[in-house]
Amino acid sequence: MKVIYGIVAGALLALPATAAPKPITRRTITTSLLDKLDFFAQYSAAAYCSANLDTTGIALACSAGNCPEVEAADTTILYNFDSSSSFGDATGYVAVDNTNGYIIVSFRGSSDFSNWVANLDIPLIDASSICSGCKVHEGFWDTWATVASNVEATVESALSTYPGYTLVTTGHSLGGALAAIAASVFRASGYTVELYNYGQPRIGNLALADFITSENAGSNYRVTHTDDIVPKLPPKLLGYDHFSPEYWVTSDNNVAVTDSDVVEVQGVDSTAGNDGTSGDSTSAHSWYFVAISACS
Repeated sequence: MKVIYGIVAGALLALPATAAPKPITRRTITTSLLDKLDFFAQYSAAAYCSANLDTTGIALACSAGNCPEVEAADTTILYNFDSSSSFGDATGYVAVDNTNGYIIVSFRGSSDFSNWVANLDIPLIDASSICSGCKVHEGFWDTWATVASNVEATVESALSTYPGYTLVTTGHSLGGALAAIAASVFRASGYTVELYNYGQPRIGNLALADFITSENAGSNYRVTHTDDIVPKLPPKLLGYDHFSPEYWVTSDNNVAVTDSDVVEVQGVDSTAGNDGTSGDSTSAHSWYFVAISACS
């Protein structure tokens, strides 16, 4: 496993440094935003827990004890899914949170992390259904497609049943990539979506990154942690770009995050956050406010 990471990281770190294409602004976040980033990290964590993936009509729970705020809310699982593709597995759930007024679509990260990281360098394909000139990672798109119709139908029904609730997509790692794609698809269909994802790899080309950055049908919260290797992949050399803003957590693993530990970084392909670090940590990938993949 270390060999795989070393090869990928070596190729990444050997790339020449390039100037950010847009001005960069860095600022610390508010306490209220910190609370939301923490809260939805727990919803992402819940997608790793097998009990949430087997049965509908029950409340969300985390056997690892890493989603206490989710467990304290009045939640019901409306739909869960687990579908494999040639690249990865689209696994997660759709749930309603009656305490806070949310409809949550949460995607789990890869069940085979080392193989998934090794296979990240996959070609870009057309994504004109989202935006003109847009291209997306073929594996992420194909993985989303295995569950798209059922997830979309469940969300449409839930929004009708719970008018006024806020639609949120969230996920960690591979799940973060799927959450970003799902948010873009829902927005293209006329829905307003709040996107919270954690340790997301790059998902598409510059046109897609610019489009997601400029979308106004909901906000984007792309969270990274110190020198986590996954958000640095696939490399820009292969035509991949990151949308803005980024919320870069600078505190160590297993440490309670404060508002001064999270920096908002503005600018597509900014190097003022995670991408400007020299490390290639895999342990940083597992800590996003909580031990996010602990249930796995």
